Amino acid sequence: MKYILAITFTLSMFCMSAFGQDYKKHKVAKGETVESISKKYLVTPYDIYRLNPDAKNGLKTETVLLIPNKTAKTLPAGTAVKEPSAKVVNTVHAVAAGETMFSVAKKYGITVADLEKANATRGKEALKTGEKLIIPIKGSGVAAQAKTAEKQIAKKQGTAYMYHVVEAGETKYSISKKFGMTVQLLEELNPEVKDTLPLGYKLKLAKNAVLEKAKEPVTATEVKEAVAKSYKDYTVQPKETLYSLTKQTGLNEEELVKLNPALKDGVKEGMVIKVPMGTAAPVAVRDLTDFSASVKKDQQAKKLSLLLPFNMYRLETDTIKSKLLRNDKFLNLTLDFYAGAMMAVDSARVMGLPLNVQVLDARETNKTSDLVSLKNSVAGSDVIVGPFFQSNAESAAALFPNAVVVSPLAKEVGTPHDNLYYSIPTDEDMRNALYDYLQSKGGNVVAVISTKKLASRNYIKTNYPDFKILDGGVTGDGMRALLVKGKQNYVILDSESLGAISGAVKLLAEAQKDFNIQLAVADKSDKYDNDEVPLDKLIKLRLLYPSITRDIQSPQQELFDKLYRQKNGANPTPYAVRGFDITFDMIMRMFQPEELKAIMGAKASEQVENKFMYVAHDGGNYNKGIYIMQYNAGNIVTEAK
Repeated sequence: MKYILAITFTLSMFCMSAFGQDYKKHKVAKGETVESISKKYLVTPYDIYRLNPDAKNGLKTETVLLIPNKTAKTLPAGTAVKEPSAKVVNTVHAVAAGETMFSVAKKYGITVADLEKANATRGKEALKTGEKLIIPIKGSGVAAQAKTAEKQIAKKQGTAYMYHVVEAGETKYSISKKFGMTVQLLEELNPEVKDTLPLGYKLKLAKNAVLEKAKEPVTATEVKEAVAKSYKDYTVQPKETLYSLTKQTGLNEEELVKLNPALKDGVKEGMVIKVPMGTAAPVAVRDLTDFSASVKKDQQAKKLSLLLPFNMYRLETDTIKSKLLRNDKFLNLTLDFYAGAMMAVDSARVMGLPLNVQVLDARETNKTSDLVSLKNSVAGSDVIVGPFFQSNAESAAALFPNAVVVSPLAKEVGTPHDNLYYSIPTDEDMRNALYDYLQSKGGNVVAVISTKKLASRNYIKTNYPDFKILDGGVTGDGMRALLVKGKQNYVILDSESLGAISGAVKLLAEAQKDFNIQLAVADKSDKYDNDEVPLDKLIKLRLLYPSITRDIQSPQQELFDKLYRQKNGANPTPYAVRGFDITFDMIMRMFQPEELKAIMGAKASEQVENKFMYVAHDGGNYNKGIYIMQYNAGNIVTEAK
């Protein structure tokens, strides 16, 4: 169906072009860029990107671009171009070296979210020097621009007109197509936006406008060329499945196979298939990298700063110190993290790495920190681990834009900074990791969700429509009606009620006599360790759950425990292990042959208990290194395969 829609869409594009003559075609010559072409035709790069969104991925020789018609003639190469004036015009900012979305937004006093909306076609990739950004009108984003635009066109209108407020990602072409009118008529009705289309602008539209038919029919060759432009070649990566390809492309399995008949015989690594333009590269199929094997010691010394919330000013006397060590859980957490981090630093020294380390007291609470007074000490750091609280970590990222800042404990989506990395996966990523795993297995998935968790129900309906949801109360008959004999059944249990959890587990254990069932929970709370939820039944149901840590006693874990006991006289806590894993992982990344920021987003690694696979989205960088763990007979927990 989407294949047919792509043809229909492109046909209408050719029809409109042939009738209204709003655009001309330009074949890209060797060495040409969007900027040079825009100057040649007296248009802005934004105009070209709006009509040719794929151009943001780079230009290829012989590619045909659509160029909006202008009254001015084409200029010879090298001629200076004066920007055309307009009554309503957004500022266009040329990106300077080292600038980020955050720094540009700060410069113009706007939010990063509004800046991204105003440049919705550019994607989430890092800014390039010389790139042009549309700056939204300062204020409250869309609302501010709509208000400004309304003042421009505040005139008494007849009943023959209607209005439309421009949304993020819309173009004159998409709006005119939506309301059945030509781009030429749209511009005649709105002369203020002849050269630009500000986000939030209130466009005047003709109620009864009808798009006329093209005077010349579209040829079969044009249709073939249009379809070719809708898709691109894609090389299948290791570990990819038909399911993962549907998630990437937005096509269902039937549509993918229809487009690529070879997929009938299965997905094979290295095969080249057709996928829609704009399909992103996979982010969850990275092999784990052993950084220690590629460490480069002959580099300039690197600087690592640990900003930890010791709050030493509180330890005025030995009595207070003793009391805090007995009762202050957060202080003990900090000290455990520090002990693990120091083991990582010791390991780096044993390896002979030229590393300068400083440990500073950030004196932080959940609302304040001492970052400003530490600015001179921290300046020049390659990596900053800490602070612990999210708002303080965001402040550190803004204060030290050239350093990689790693947040040890925060995991919520906050103010985006391209140099801030959240080392703990978010709850949503944990849930998605489990659901993606279940769907990839090709079984029958049934979700048993509490009636109070409406958001969870809606999330599954929207993002995992193939999952079945048990409505009403949890009963044996109701559950059995959704299970399938002769097939693997995965049952997701999502409830906060201990009684509901206990009852559902018992019903599922009984149903195992007739069905092949495996239980899965996105949030393995302490209720699953309660005596009312029998452990033997959870083992029988081979409980699946997502985990930040690898909950198994590996040889690597045993060695770490032994060394930690020798140095500290106690067994390591989870925070001590985390302190080691984060710090050692960052030290290893600092001493690779490649640039640090390139390494951060491109390679995944695994340390004693934690996995690190940073992915950029929502303006930040989030760790999607998540384990799917499974209960087994003999009270053994293993990583699910």
